[in-house]
Amino acid sequence: MKYFYLFIIYLAGLVVSSLGLALIIKSGLGVGPGDSVAVGLSMHFPITVGNFMIIAFVVLLLANAWLEKKRPQFESLIPILIRGRTLDIFLYGTLDHADYTQMWSQWTAFAIGLIALGAGVAVYLRTPFPRIPLDHFMMIMNEKTNQSKGFVRILSESTLALIGFLLGAPVGIGTLIVALGVGHLIQWFYQLSRPIANLWARPSKQHS
Repeated sequence: MKYFYLFIIYLAGLVVSSLGLALIIKSGLGVGPGDSVAVGLSMHFPITVGNFMIIAFVVLLLANAWLEKKRPQFESLIPILIRGRTLDIFLYGTLDHADYTQMWSQWTAFAIGLIALGAGVAVYLRTPFPRIPLDHFMMIMNEKTNQSKGFVRILSESTLALIGFLLGAPVGIGTLIVALGVGHLIQWFYQLSRPIANLWARPSKQHS
């Protein structure tokens, strides 16, 4: 039963992080670094941001396998598809007509999005289920370089922001804030969500 609860927590973390990404994009203050590549490509091709993200994650999944010298983690297709589809649902459905034209509404949407992104990613990383390749890449580099998750995230997000900018994505002050802040938020929420890890690490009770 504990794995059922953990899977619900896992799904909730993915969906909340997708909502955070969508709010950041919709705020108009600059797309998140990781999303800037997908947003930039969607400006040149008739493909949604979520679908481009799915394609990019599959490529990164193969890159992670090469870095670890292991088989590709095809089970990661589960969170890849959940992230891509829920992001499109929020962007082109729930938040499609959201109007953040006032500065206060832009910053409110952005702040909520940033917190939701950090909390969602941290919570789902605490479960024993497959990770999105970008987050798994962060964990790989954290282990290989002995650097903190925050530092690795900042470095990877900054690189992606540069690529997104070159593709013409709306990279702005919000992009910089996400690049510099989301890694630390994930690290903070990751520590706060320690009880989730304790839940799945605890042995199940045996029935006599």
